[in-house]
Amino acid sequence: MQFKEVIGQQEVKQLLLKMAGSGRIAHALLFMGQTGSGTLPLAVAFAQYLNCENPLPDDSCGQCPSCRQYEKLSHPDLHFVVPVNSTDEVKKPRTDDFIMQWRQAFTSNPYLTLNDWYQAIGIEKKQGIIAAEESAGITQKLFLKSFSGRFKVLIMWYADKMNAATSNKLLKIIEEPPDDSVFILITDRYDGILPTILSRTQMVKVPQPDTETLVGYLKNEKHIEVNRARSMVRLAGNNISEALQLLRSDKESEQPEQVFLNWLRMCWNISKDYKKLYTWVEEMARLSRDEQRNFLVFGISTARECMIANLAGPQHARYNEQTFAGFERFSKMITPHNIENFTKTLQEGAFHIERNANAKILFLDLSFRMHHILRM
Repeated sequence: MQFKEVIGQQEVKQLLLKMAGSGRIAHALLFMGQTGSGTLPLAVAFAQYLNCENPLPDDSCGQCPSCRQYEKLSHPDLHFVVPVNSTDEVKKPRTDDFIMQWRQAFTSNPYLTLNDWYQAIGIEKKQGIIAAEESAGITQKLFLKSFSGRFKVLIMWYADKMNAATSNKLLKIIEEPPDDSVFILITDRYDGILPTILSRTQMVKVPQPDTETLVGYLKNEKHIEVNRARSMVRLAGNNISEALQLLRSDKESEQPEQVFLNWLRMCWNISKDYKKLYTWVEEMARLSRDEQRNFLVFGISTARECMIANLAGPQHARYNEQTFAGFERFSKMITPHNIENFTKTLQEGAFHIERNANAKILFLDLSFRMHHILRM
């Protein structure tokens, strides 16, 4: 992965290039950014630059043996730790047990989401964790002599998924790091990591890319018409991962806004559509925990857009044109009097999903509560 392959983020790239050029590289970095900002591809591109045999002023060469190994994520001095969980084949999981799937998932989509990863390894019904079993592997790999004579790099994706035991063991390693080693922790939740670990890392803040950069990417690389690309970027909230998901959904005619709109219609006419609603609840229960949560988070964002359309006019809301007519009608039902209950209900649903609530009971309850809110 080269810097030129990372969408936007010119300021962050320059910061990392300056750090590498100065020779003063922090042994532990924390890449802080929301999902879809590009934290993971930036981390891989930086690691590749550090070990490039013929680095250019603004990027790795992409041609040397080290770069070719990085392209396949197979460099012997590049290590990953990612959230995993047990499967039928793996009872005490570590990242190494899924390294082939990880390489394939990343090379297919460097902007993959946590749910994409869970689906790739068949744990979409579970929550991934970074367990204490990873610590022994980290120690073993990083205290060995570097194969290339340069840097040993460990990238920990979603570092906030560490449990307490893992965090404490990682802290000890960071306090006395092996020579020529670089830890890159990636997270979207600053409060999910031990303060003692945070205090020993140098933070690199990664913002969401600007609108024009994303529109240009969709237009030039994905061949999307400009107005459609701009609509997708607005709907995705400048989240690259979400924009790419919308692109896939657009091709499959499964826009998330349409799914949410259909649910609102069933909630409104719950006495007439109760059979459809029960079928819908069954379908939602079959989704992964992350997919269920993402649906509700999307609903919270949609409520905000409905309120904007209601107060400032529909031209200011981030609607997909294909479903604008439906949302224009429902936006009138989202008022200053019920917006708080609307979003609070969805937030509570997302909270309970993260704590493994029964999905059928949860979504049925949410539907009845939403019916009451819309009819207020």
